[in-house]
Amino acid sequence: MKEIYALLEGNRLSRTPCRIEILKALRQADSALSEPEIREKIGEHFDRTTVYRSLRSFLKLDVIHSIALDGGELRYALSPEKELADSSHHVHFFCNDCSGVFCISHQAFETPVLPDGFEATNFDLLVHGRCKNCKG
Repeated sequence: MKEIYALLEGNRLSRTPCRIEILKALRQADSALSEPEIREKIGEHFDRTTVYRSLRSFLKLDVIHSIALDGGELRYALSPEKELADSSHHVHFFCNDCSGVFCISHQAFETPVLPDGFEATNFDLLVHGRCKNCKG
């Protein structure tokens, strides 16, 4: 719990019950969670708008990051410590069997070479396959 408090305080965010519960849920999860999964884990104590606003605040401050899947679904995971890498540039793994999404590398990778006039502001690499639990 101290780590969650420190994370909130380090980002100048107040310790609201909703924020604490969201961060606990993401910290305890084996893989990235969707908004409905987060709401299921934290219970029905918080309305959808409060959860949404908390997620937006976390994203804006890079406390968490989102992973966009095919079809527009978003999953959320805690961002790596800023000293490790730029959290917007790391590898994610999507399991075709269980639909889990995992941050598998916090090492930055090279920005793809883009045509003249194009500028990358955010990207990630999504690898599809079978996770270690499903491969079993």
